[in-house]
Amino acid sequence: MAHLTASSETKDSDDCQLVSFTNKLPYYVRHLCKSTNKNKTAAAAAANISKPKDRNISSEVDSVNLNDKTQKSVAVFSLSSSSSSSSINEQTGISSLMSTRILPVGHYHDQDQTTSTNLNETNSTSSTIMKCFNSYREQMPFTSSCSSSSSSSTSTSSSSSSTNPPTKKDFLSSIKSAGHYLPTVDTLTIEQNLFNMVRFDVIKSNFCDFYQLGDFVRSGGFSDIHEGTRISDNKPVVIKFIPKDKTKNWLMVNQKKYPAEILLHKAVHEIQGVIHVYDYFENAEHWILVMERLRNCQDLFDYLESRDRGRLSEIAARKFFHQLVQINLAMLRKGVVHRDLKSENILVDLDTESLVLIDFGASAIYKSPVSFYSDFHGTKQYKSPEYILRKRYTGVPSTVWTLGVLLYDMVCGSLPFENEDEITGYKLALKSHLSAELKNLIQRCLAQNPDRRPSLESILEHTWIKN
Repeated sequence: MAHLTASSETKDSDDCQLVSFTNKLPYYVRHLCKSTNKNKTAAAAAANISKPKDRNISSEVDSVNLNDKTQKSVAVFSLSSSSSSSSINEQTGISSLMSTRILPVGHYHDQDQTTSTNLNETNSTSSTIMKCFNSYREQMPFTSSCSSSSSSSTSTSSSSSSTNPPTKKDFLSSIKSAGHYLPTVDTLTIEQNLFNMVRFDVIKSNFCDFYQLGDFVRSGGFSDIHEGTRISDNKPVVIKFIPKDKTKNWLMVNQKKYPAEILLHKAVHEIQGVIHVYDYFENAEHWILVMERLRNCQDLFDYLESRDRGRLSEIAARKFFHQLVQINLAMLRKGVVHRDLKSENILVDLDTESLVLIDFGASAIYKSPVSFYSDFHGTKQYKSPEYILRKRYTGVPSTVWTLGVLLYDMVCGSLPFENEDEITGYKLALKSHLSAELKNLIQRCLAQNPDRRPSLESILEHTWIKN
């Protein structure tokens, strides 16, 4: 069972205010978690959680305190094999936390969630487990792979071995014998993916044994970017140094703390259009992220500056915009929202004219369409009106807003808004040379009401995209 809990730490109190919800794990993952955490829960329950150090505040980060106090927010993610009930408003002591925790800053605060679910099922049967697994799969936006016959055979196998729980090998055998395939990575939640990703992870510290550091490229936020070479095959790479004392977003999985940027980037790096992650290291002061280096590329900002009048034709803009929508849709389906889409974070591969998304420093876990974020990462021209007015926003509508800003920039040669007054006042001026279909798409993406903005799927069906 996976628990994702958000809490707040104050200077005067060590207690955590937790906001939690639960999701059922498939049986074989539940069994693996049980074997992994069996001997760790007691020790973790007695462990103390130290307060995070004071960190510098970036001029590009606008964080909002929901409780009107000076505090730092922490979200806690836990995987365990035991069932538990939790209330949204209940006070939970440190000793009640499970053995596997995620501790990022307060991105994942459900402001509209007011009910709690009682999940105490100490005597639940295997058929109940499979029933919950089936309902879990139906809620996912992508198709699952196990059919009812597969569930039936698995339920029978589990019932016959109630005293001796089946192993992962037994579960795999039962699926194969029924002629079905296992769920793909997309059918797992982001929490399950993170756990599986680092479960057997051994973090290296001997960076210099594997890579040779090259020229300094630039500074991005709090991090430094260098060129480099992989020693084993002289492959060119990009090396990003992430200082620990300035990193605000942390995930703790399997009792190890990671920068959220590294894990969430790695969770989606196999998507076409996302820069690939090769390796990562940890030393006393930094985390080091090693990524692929494109042979011939330019960021979208400089690419547009080099075009005539700083803009693209509708044909070229349609090709780029279509790619951006598909990349973000694929990431959301894997449970990750980028939250800092801008032309400087998009590379243009000049050999293939394809786009590649970089810089996941502001990325967050995407939970549901009704989960709100209360902090903004990025430049002021990309702020959504709902954040300016209500200091909160949701993942998909805010992504659609920034995509609309990028589309306007690509076809007009400038950003649609320069300040918050223009954003909230909706002073949107569309150029006369744009087609009627393109004007309609821009207006829909930049709708003031987030509920009126189209979904990413409906954008792909828009007349201008399919023309």
